[in-house]
Amino acid sequence: MEISFDVNIEVKDMYKFLLNNIYRKATGIIWIIFSFVVIGVTIYTWGDVEYAYSALMIVLASLYTVVNPVVLYFKARKQIKRTDAFKNTLHYTVDGEGIKVSQGDVSAEAEWDDMWKAVRYGSQVVVYANAMSAFIWPVRCIENYDGVTDIMRERMGERCRIGKKPE
Repeated sequence: MEISFDVNIEVKDMYKFLLNNIYRKATGIIWIIFSFVVIGVTIYTWGDVEYAYSALMIVLASLYTVVNPVVLYFKARKQIKRTDAFKNTLHYTVDGEGIKVSQGDVSAEAEWDDMWKAVRYGSQVVVYANAMSAFIWPVRCIENYDGVTDIMRERMGERCRIGKKPE
């Protein structure tokens, strides 16, 4: 079975990918916990310490909960604008052999054995070739979602962590 679909990566797609890539790792979770602990300490010590220290604590707490997400949004916008591959539609073909991607006259192939893992983060399917590169597929672009994920589960086994599409 061979399934084809077209993908247009938008800023919101890249932003969601970057957020998931950072905040689903152990370091991201630790930073979120750290931020909430700092907020708790700030609330608990409010008025008992100088306001400059309380302000510094608020700044520390906001680094990973406010500042970093804003920075990631601008990074996503910049990446979409600078990367030629995201300016036009990417055509994907998924079959028993692997993933084929093409855009205009340029094409590339990746075999399932070369894929590291496949996951679903909300409205995206992400197929990682390695820790640094991945195919990002917004679910809205995959017309035959169940067919694609069936092929992936069959060929990738435990490395595919994607369930059926929720109705």
